[in-house]
Amino acid sequence: MKKRIPFLAILVAMLLGLNLNTIEAQDIHWSQFRLSPMNLNPAATAIFRGDVRFIGSYRNQWAVDDIVDYLTFSGSVDAKFVNPKMKNSMFGGGIIFNYDQAGDLSLNLTQIGLNGSYTHQLAKQHFMTAGLQVNYTNRRYDSNLRVDNQWNGDIFDQSLPTREPIDEASAGFADFSAGLNYHWQKPSKRSKLDVGVAMFHIAEPMYSFYDDDMVVYPRRLSIYGLGTLGLGKKVDILPMAMYQNQGPHTQLLLGIAGRLHLNQKVTKRTAIQLGVNYRHHEEQGDAWIPNIEFHQQSWLLGVSYDINISDFEIHSRNRGGLELHLNYIITKVKMDELKICPIF
Repeated sequence: MKKRIPFLAILVAMLLGLNLNTIEAQDIHWSQFRLSPMNLNPAATAIFRGDVRFIGSYRNQWAVDDIVDYLTFSGSVDAKFVNPKMKNSMFGGGIIFNYDQAGDLSLNLTQIGLNGSYTHQLAKQHFMTAGLQVNYTNRRYDSNLRVDNQWNGDIFDQSLPTREPIDEASAGFADFSAGLNYHWQKPSKRSKLDVGVAMFHIAEPMYSFYDDDMVVYPRRLSIYGLGTLGLGKKVDILPMAMYQNQGPHTQLLLGIAGRLHLNQKVTKRTAIQLGVNYRHHEEQGDAWIPNIEFHQQSWLLGVSYDINISDFEIHSRNRGGLELHLNYIITKVKMDELKICPIF
């Protein structure tokens, strides 16, 4: 028999409200956080080289026989809206979809959001972007529960009533988030820097699987820095850091990568990138995350795998999560190599 009863018991306790007001939901998170920018900050909308960007992200965590796994998917598209009369600014817009599923009860989160951003050029190398996201979130679980009341002495009989006070298997709410992103880029060079801060779920919306027992969806603070340092003609060093806090939960993620440009011609850009991230979760180390990226003109493929080093490693056997990101950018007009992203 698979050893899933402890995890099932935890999920049932959460869903049946044994101490529901102390249970706080969390947003999805990515180990390759820089490759899912609109989940990091609404102000990261339309901050890229090109005109229209498509991003698909997938994560499968704890895919081990005796552990309940987690499945996460995110898809987004964002674009620039440039007005020739606005020489020092532009608007951006996008849509993002997130889905997350966990456990035997298929507890899931489905979220769709609309993003808007405004970027202003402060000086030749300096840009500031303000972003806003409005979204709707739904949390749902499989109402076909299996609880102790259905144990007939020999087996679980799901034809027996649960006798649990469950009103709804689905709950939804609307909310909004906002952020700022500062972008610096040296003309005619690959060196650049992004520093940002965002607050998600600003109004702290409430939801419940009961009619009269509401749960607060806590704010999430996101602070990050993403750098690229061009060394010579072919090599870049990319340091990165991200801190998030949501309710009682905190996460610090640090990373370093090296990128080798194999071809830098405008129509044949090709590069490969190798890196490693380290995630510190609350009061202990959580995972080492080796990662690799392949860049081919308009395409980017990022692959990583979490190597779990937390106290949970005795169960996960150091296995964490496989994560994939696929980005595609459409560039309508060939851009001058000397012009700076994100305005042009």
